[in-house]
Amino acid sequence: MANKRPNHNHLYRCLGEVINARRKRLKLTQDELAAESGVNRAFISNIEQGRRNPSIGAVASIAKGLRTRVSKMLAKCEECMIDQEKSA
Repeated sequence: MANKRPNHNHLYRCLGEVINARRKRLKLTQDELAAESGVNRAFISNIEQGRRNPSIGAVASIAKGLRTRVSKMLAKCEECMIDQEKSA
């Protein structure tokens, strides 16, 4: 029996939405977030659009730039996923 690799695209899309919403709430541009977090601006853009899947280290750096905790960002991701499942 072959192992089927789980698809986490939904999780990464929600993570991008959470990062984008927090960044906008703080009135930060992607360039400013990049400077604060040490993560490349293009990479942040791709994460926000659900095109790239960041490592936990990148998520931690972005959380620091957004002045929040990784756990809080992941909790918001979980809320996003639950909300989207309910509306599906």
